[in-house]
Amino acid sequence: MYQNLMFGVKRRIIEEIELAFQNHPAFAEKVQVFNKFPFEQRIQFGAVLRNTSGSVMRMSADNYLAELNSHVKLAKLGTYSGTSIEWCRENSNDITKLTNEDLSAQVDPTNRLFHTANQICSGPENTFYANNKGQVSVTINGYPAGVERVFGEDKTIILEKCPQLGDTVKITYWYRTLVPPGIYMVNFMERNSFWVDTFYSMDNQVLFNKTTGLETSYDFGHSIFPDTEEIYLKLNRNITEIKLVRGVDYSIDNDNGIITFLNPVPPDYKMMADYRYRPFAEASGPYTFKDYEENHTAIPGVVLCMGRREVVNDQQMVIVSQFREPVAKIYGGHWQMSLQVGVISKDVRQMEESVDQIVNWLWGVRKNVMEFEGITLNSVEPTGESEEVFIESTGDLYYESSIDISVMTEWQRYKPYLYSIRHINASTIIEPDIREVIKAPTIGYSRVE
Repeated sequence: MYQNLMFGVKRRIIEEIELAFQNHPAFAEKVQVFNKFPFEQRIQFGAVLRNTSGSVMRMSADNYLAELNSHVKLAKLGTYSGTSIEWCRENSNDITKLTNEDLSAQVDPTNRLFHTANQICSGPENTFYANNKGQVSVTINGYPAGVERVFGEDKTIILEKCPQLGDTVKITYWYRTLVPPGIYMVNFMERNSFWVDTFYSMDNQVLFNKTTGLETSYDFGHSIFPDTEEIYLKLNRNITEIKLVRGVDYSIDNDNGIITFLNPVPPDYKMMADYRYRPFAEASGPYTFKDYEENHTAIPGVVLCMGRREVVNDQQMVIVSQFREPVAKIYGGHWQMSLQVGVISKDVRQMEESVDQIVNWLWGVRKNVMEFEGITLNSVEPTGESEEVFIESTGDLYYESSIDISVMTEWQRYKPYLYSIRHINASTIIEPDIREVIKAPTIGYSRVE
């Protein structure tokens, strides 16, 4: 979000006042809530958010709070404006998932080694690979079983004892549900819609655990994005890598994803590869949105937030990493705000009931909910009543009561470390961008699936 703090808080308070009336049978179909008085006519029954003021509360001398570590960062592509997505973040509810997998089909009375369907993560919301037996739970016939070793990256566990034929072996572990690491190109081809083109980044993929010297080719099973592959050899106990040269040591069929070795491969090496590939032939979409909406489904595990800065034909990149890494510095503080709500009715009793309903709803029912969203209600106080002539000739009156609401919320400004991409290939260049992203709480944004 850019500079929408005042807008977001006012919109959120208006939504809560509307909910207060909707939860009262006498007012549900009658009362309207406005931001400032409407121009068409003087309202006769409703609530108006009249005045708003605010002041900054500093948290530190330079407002520095912390460093942000995340799987996700937003990048600008080349000369495109890069403003259509105001900000993005990882969805903490969709990073990992707990599963209970049945491994009984692998039971062998002479074997303690079992393979899982997914790579094993070390815990909830943590994509580091499990390497500790305490990070998984195994049962044999419903009883806890001892685990000797866990190799999360290789999808492998070793039990302390071999199960017997007919035993039921189950393992409970966390696995990654966040989309694979890569670059996700978001294209805004039309107004209020976008497409996502995906480029997975594969790092350290093992082609051969130990070469024999007889290897002639390797089939990746999918196409390889041109000029992105790097093939290298490595001895298990030596960090030195031998990089193979395209056209000298190997040739590659990018469309079919097949590498052919032009020279004999040295034996006893581990062969690995880094590359990018498009998992889908076409971009996914279109995904439609309205102003100030979140999208949670276009890139699973990533929240994309749209404001009012969309530009047709704009392109932006969402970069997803294997593990969390520093992506920005966070500056921020508190914001003290005062809002005045006017409640208007032609009946004095209705006015009093309306005021009571708003105060009880905000202070007694929704205070904790709003605090969870980042809005702290300091006070909700009725401050006075008045009456004015509605029709001069008949002397009809209307009554108005004021409610003063004091809230405290937070503001944050993110200064990204890496923010601009020139192109997608083996030598992708990510450049710093001087633009700062100013983010308030996620209030004012509605979620769309």
